[in-house]
This record gives sequence, C-alpha cells and structure tokens, in this order.
Amino acid sequence: MTRYPQALLKGANTPWTEDYELDERAFSRQIENLATAGYRHLYVLGTAGEGHAVSDVAYRRIVDVFMDHMLDDFYPQIGVITLSTEHAKERIEYGISRGASTFQIVLPSWGAMSSAEKVGFFKDVCGAFPEAGFLHYNYPRGVNTMSPAEYEITVDEVPNLVATKTSTMDMGFIRGVMTKAAELQHFFLQGPFPYGCLYGECSLISSLGPVFPNFSRELFEAGRDGRIDRAFAIQKRMIEVAEGLYAGVDRPHIDGAYDKLTSWLVDPSFPRRLLPPFEPLSDEAAETARRYYESSCSDLS
Repeated sequence: MTRYPQALLKGANTPWTEDYELDERAFSRQIENLATAGYRHLYVLGTAGEGHAVSDVAYRRIVDVFMDHMLDDFYPQIGVITLSTEHAKERIEYGISRGASTFQIVLPSWGAMSSAEKVGFFKDVCGAFPEAGFLHYNYPRGVNTMSPAEYEITVDEVPNLVATKTSTMDMGFIRGVMTKAAELQHFFLQGPFPYGCLYGECSLISSLGPVFPNFSRELFEAGRDGRIDRAFAIQKRMIEVAEGLYAGVDRPHIDGAYDKLTSWLVDPSFPRRLLPPFEPLSDEAAETARRYYESSCSDLS
C-alpha cells in the first residue's frame, strides 16, 4: 500500500498583474475552473507556479487565497522551493497554520550533495513536521536529484515522505523508483505514466490538464485500471498535441512559460507574464498554439 492515494494531480499557476502582484481574481477563477473540471488533488507554488521566485509576502498571500478555495474533499499541496533548510521550515510552518498538510519540497541546489546529505535533508525537514506528508519534487534540471537507490534508503528513514514527482522519460529511472520505492506514490507526466503503470500503482500529473481535463482523466483511468494499450494510445496523441501547441517556440523557456500558455488557452484573460528576469513565450508562439488548438484539437476535451 502506498503512503499517498493514487491520483490525478494538477498545479495552479500564479497570474501576475502588470505590477507583479498576485492577480487574485484570475487566480481564483483558475482554481474554480480546475475544480469544475473535476480536479481535487491540486498544488500551488511548484516550478511552473514560480515557487522558486516568489517573496515571502507573495508566498503567504498565494497560500491564503489557495487554501480559502480548498473544500473538505480537496487534497491541497503547497510547494516549497528554497536554498535554505530553515527557510523551508518557515514556509511549511505557515502552510500548516493555514490548514495545509501536504507539501512539495525540493533539495537545495546551491552545491552538489552526497547521498547522506540528501537523506539528512529529508530527515531534518520532514522530521520537524511529523503531522504533515511530503512529496519530493525530483526536479530534473536541479543540481541535486534523487536516484532510485537513494529513495530506497530514504523510505526507511523518513516515514512521512509519501510521494515523488519527476518529469523524465528515462525508463530505467521509472522502473527503478517503481520497484525500489514502491511505498511512495510516484507522479509522472503523461509521457512516462503508461510505462510506470507496467510496474504497479502510480499517478499522473498532466501538463495539458487545464486544456484537456477529460482526456487527462481518461489517461489516468486507463493506467489505473490496467488498460495499458489504451493508456499508450492516449499518450501518443498527447505527445502529438504538445508538439503542435509548442511548434512556434524557438528557444528553451522556464517551466512556467509553458504552463501559463495552457491556462491562457482556456482563459484568454489569464496573464502569461512571469516574474523577472524570466520571459513568457512570445506572442507569436502563443498565437501559433491557439491556432493549432482551435484547428486540430476539436476531438479532445
């Protein structure tokens, strides 16, 4: 039995005004739209939600608004991204004061850590809040990531580490975490999710979830129910759609640029701007995505 329920997870993006204040109306509208689409496992302040860039004042306000929308049947998660262990604890403490009980945490990224230091980080942070559950966001572009063998050790040392989230197509890694750390609930993107399902119970975080909630749910249910052929068929279509939506992107961007595009496709009033110094996708790339969305995705919802 895994430590966290199998789920379809979706992040809420953080919209900014021209003065880089939280656009609370757009933020609330987005959360309500996700709830209407059936999402109950929601998180905020991940990489796409610019949790790496917000001030403490913005962090607290985002948590306040987010938690005000969480009803009894919701499973909210709060992202905590920082270089400082003590700063992470401060943010977790605030989230707990607002009713959150599950947090996404990331290993500090200033310098390379040994396996012992990684395990020590989880023991320190998670151990300070035994009443809470923690998902490790194994951010693939960070300095420090966890291997399947390191998760295997950490599972025994940290009982309230309950889940992982990773965006990888490395089948060896996927197989490794599914077999070496089976007690944790592993969240994969739509690409690797069907492959993970070959090895047992895992969960889905769909980057295209805001645009295609029903199609994302169909993928999750196919994998959950063991209909692997169908899961791979949906995966194939989602990969094609992602290629079409981002065909106009001419250089790499930070994660939030892509995720805010999907929010904008659903709600054209949703601002795509990012906190400085990062830039959103260009207007030309966004319009290319909208043309593809309107012309080639009518079979999806």
